[in-house]
Amino acid sequence: MDALKAMWQTVPPATPDELAGARQRLLRGMRPRRRAVTGPRLLVAAGVAAAISITPLIAGTGTAAHAVTRGPDGTVEVTVNELRDPAGLEAKLDAVGIKADVTFLAPATRCAGPRFTGVDRAYGGEPASDASELRSLVEESRSYKATRVKSVRTIQIFPQYIKPDETLVVEFRDNGNPEAPWQLGAWLAEAGTPVKPCTPVAGAQ
Repeated sequence: MDALKAMWQTVPPATPDELAGARQRLLRGMRPRRRAVTGPRLLVAAGVAAAISITPLIAGTGTAAHAVTRGPDGTVEVTVNELRDPAGLEAKLDAVGIKADVTFLAPATRCAGPRFTGVDRAYGGEPASDASELRSLVEESRSYKATRVKSVRTIQIFPQYIKPDETLVVEFRDNGNPEAPWQLGAWLAEAGTPVKPCTPVAGAQ
């Protein structure tokens, strides 16, 4: 089974000290018990380190579950208000030229892997020898560069890092936390290769 390592991105309005503390807490909580760092996969947490009040994701709020817009610079903004209707979100992304596979997961679950062939070592690649190599291989991967958490409900997609017929695979996991409503796993699958349906299994990623 692939071991999943976490890489946090900053989300305003947290201060640098707060973010540094959040990163350290995350790394301590997800450090593997095995000596080798294996099968790194990218996890971007949509969370806020500052103690602020944020309304949790609740179905039936009257707002759209999600929205997709393309900016004048070509980037695509995805807002996720409710974790439902993944096919609808896939259709919205397809309308702006992004082939995507979307999964919404319950708290404390993950998709059993591997589901697809990744374009880089961010998913299913060779093991990293240590944390420094892990960080480098993730941050240098196209999978990492293709998406960025913009706010607690919104991500940005950068199409320039997605080659023709590649699939952007995204897994939103309900975090069960109003300060960090969901966590996002985002990877690129090789062009012309299938992405298996997600089989949810118990366990944090």
